Amino acid sequence: MRNHQAQILDALLKADGRYVSGNDLAKTFQISRPAVYNNIQKLARCGHLINTRKGLGYCYQKSQFFNADVINHYRTTTFPVGIHTFRTVSSTNDYAKQFSNNQDLTDPQVFVADSQTRGHGRLGRHFYSPINGGIYLSILIPLQNRKTIHSGLITTGTAVCVVRTLKQFFPKEDFRVKWVNDILVHDKKCGGILTETISSLEDGLHEDVVVGIGLNVDSTNFPKQIAHKAGAIVANTSIDKNQIAASIIDHFFYMYQTYTSGNFLTEYSKLSDTLGKQVEVVMGNQTITGLADHFTHDGALVVKEPTGQLVTVSSGEVTKVYLPGNGYQG
Repeated sequence: MRNHQAQILDALLKADGRYVSGNDLAKTFQISRPAVYNNIQKLARCGHLINTRKGLGYCYQKSQFFNADVINHYRTTTFPVGIHTFRTVSSTNDYAKQFSNNQDLTDPQVFVADSQTRGHGRLGRHFYSPINGGIYLSILIPLQNRKTIHSGLITTGTAVCVVRTLKQFFPKEDFRVKWVNDILVHDKKCGGILTETISSLEDGLHEDVVVGIGLNVDSTNFPKQIAHKAGAIVANTSIDKNQIAASIIDHFFYMYQTYTSGNFLTEYSKLSDTLGKQVEVVMGNQTITGLADHFTHDGALVVKEPTGQLVTVSSGEVTKVYLPGNGYQG
């Protein structure tokens, strides 16, 4: 049975911005008016912003922190997903991998944190994850029958899902994607995607996949060493980040059900800040230089070298992609 605090939160969320009287809440949940007030105070201490107006009652505004109940409220699809929220975690991807090792999963799980102490991207590169300024979210997917995962398509498809979501909430901003996994705005990186597989120690076959999404929405005080290439989407926003997280989850699982078709690659190409540009693709000790020509059906990049030769590079081989002369210098 749900406690009164959770029931009142649910009632306020369902009111969709309208005031709900204390009397109605008391009658609905068969508790006293002081008990309603006490539960409202408890919700406020948990970071929920609730307006109180004499004669009208209570009106839910937003949550200052990530909350599984609020995220579930804002979701619009019924794809079964377990949601876990944290004030602080070392890394949502690392936590997801640990969770996978200790659980026998059938449904996907999502982990969302207000901050990360050791947020990271590809090859362990640090990802700036300050409190209250961003969305740090990892999706853990158990692979049924240990099927093959196409990481290039997962990463490019996720990038499209993230941009679709961000355009909903920030329609005036021009979001772009840099192959493989960067989300750009204002010629700076505002987000990144990290796809990792979890393999069996016995036979090396993939058992689960983790897709990490890091976004700096209205983060501030970027460290000097990255301030020239990393930034936030907006200076500040009143949008409840739980809504953004919910939309990312919905877009992702809509895409994931058919992701092997690559039907989002046309959209990804249109969003690309890489295609048509001179690139330097570093793969270990090897560097390929040329014109970024197109993407293959599985999300790999085809580079046209000065000799005219076409070279196909998969995301898993890449150490770094440089775009000389481009606005983004990351």
